[in-house]
Amino acid sequence: MIESPKYLFAHVRHPDDFRPEVTSIVLFGLASTEGQIFYLEIRYIDFERNIIEGDHLMWSLEEAYEYAFIDYGIRELDWRPLSKVEIEKIESSIG
Repeated sequence: MIESPKYLFAHVRHPDDFRPEVTSIVLFGLASTEGQIFYLEIRYIDFERNIIEGDHLMWSLEEAYEYAFIDYGIRELDWRPLSKVEIEKIESSIG
């Protein structure tokens, strides 16, 4: 079965010592031409106003979950799917 990319959002449970201004994280699935799924971790200062602190490419959803938990205390149950409108907004900004 072919894996489909996921598009997820979560609020930070505790601030990271190095990035205390980050309030939420998006995991944005990206498919390679070979079918592998990577995840762009986008760190938001303000998600609603699209104020981004930075991003990082993760090699798998499992890796992205692991680092979100270590850095921000986000558990798997904390994630919600992004809406179609949210996905389109992010897609237009990462081009």
